[in-house]
Amino acid sequence: MKTTDSLLFFTGDIDFKYLESHIGNYGFDAVYSSDEEEFTQLCLENKYDLIVYNSYEAESIDNRILKSLTGAKNIYTPILIIAGKEDEEVMNIILRHHFDLLVFPFTPLELITRLQMVVRRKNTEITIHNNLIDYSVLFQNFPSGILQTDVRGNFIRFNKELKNILGMNEKDFTGINFFQLCHPDDYLIERQSLDRMIRKESDRVSFEVRLINNDGKTIVSKIRASAVWKDHNTLGSFIFLIEKIG
Repeated sequence: MKTTDSLLFFTGDIDFKYLESHIGNYGFDAVYSSDEEEFTQLCLENKYDLIVYNSYEAESIDNRILKSLTGAKNIYTPILIIAGKEDEEVMNIILRHHFDLLVFPFTPLELITRLQMVVRRKNTEITIHNNLIDYSVLFQNFPSGILQTDVRGNFIRFNKELKNILGMNEKDFTGINFFQLCHPDDYLIERQSLDRMIRKESDRVSFEVRLINNDGKTIVSKIRASAVWKDHNTLGSFIFLIEKIG
């Protein structure tokens, strides 16, 4: 674990001093608070990788505290709530806001294990989020035309270079599907190529066809296609890479 994982820990009326050395030894830079007003202000700093709130023996979580925990500044910060088994209202809050739960009493090892698990999950979620952003940027700025359709050819998404190749704008794609853009004399070439992937004879195919835009202009194109499978037997979508060759 990286040594920069910062932790904000509201201890309340329970003395958690015996946990501090364990928390520090496992790479957490912890700030402890037993005062609700101070804790609320610390929550607003938005500089913590993880927040722990001790609600053990509390009938509920104060609305001011709850607002600071669920505010916009902590939207991506995992919250671990310490509670007792019988704290029904607190349990309802945990379920409603998707907080993590640790039932008191617990051993130092149980706490450390839960802290590490929550931080790992957060890091994984951030990685996935960043990868999705990177993929979206790559998709939109790819130097060739690229699009994704469902199995019937309905557009799921396409990039700006495809619009440039076809000389079409966003509205031109409304009410049509990709297969309708293929020249009638070339449709069989396209269909047979895609059927090869559907029959799992090939993972990807390439072919040359004429595409026709909304103005009736013909664009000779080289197309590389691949199939995206939901599972072993269910086809989810097609990905097409399109280059203008004439």
